[in-house]
Amino acid sequence: MNCWHCNRPAHGVCIFCGRAVCRDHAQEMPHIVALFADRKGKHKAIVTARALFCGLCEPREDPIELPELR
Repeated sequence: MNCWHCNRPAHGVCIFCGRAVCRDHAQEMPHIVALFADRKGKHKAIVTARALFCGLCEPREDPIELPELR
């Protein structure tokens, strides 16, 4: 697989969109791996602080509602 930016061999894929990136074009961004409620009902998240990011896709900062999951 080749880098989306330069077409050289890739070293990984973006956690957000799946584009392949080489080391020169790879960036990092926090990524939520899992969400859960603890025994007291407080919501918590497991976060990877330095997940691979392509720099092109646009992960949304604001949460979106998913009413169909209620």
